[in-house]
Amino acid sequence: MAIRLAGESVMLLKRVVALEGDVVEFRNGDLFVNERKIEEDYSRYPSEWNLAPRKVNEGNVYVVGDNRGVSIDIHRFGQTPADRIVGSPLW
Repeated sequence: MAIRLAGESVMLLKRVVALEGDVVEFRNGDLFVNERKIEEDYSRYPSEWNLAPRKVNEGNVYVVGDNRGVSIDIHRFGQTPADRIVGSPLW
């Protein structure tokens, strides 16, 4: 999804991996949503991230980039207000 971060012109492409009410966790780089491991064949650069389980707040989505091994997404983005989604890429 295209996510508006600041103002009208700054946008990034991020993958929505969880919706409000979901519980997100990373174990040694593996993504778990609601205690179910998510197979992520699209992730080009594996990471070793560890993140304790956290519930996605009401009105938010949880976003990460596909290049997590070289990204700071989880530390800077993570939960994002759903109203910041402005579109999705066309492949």
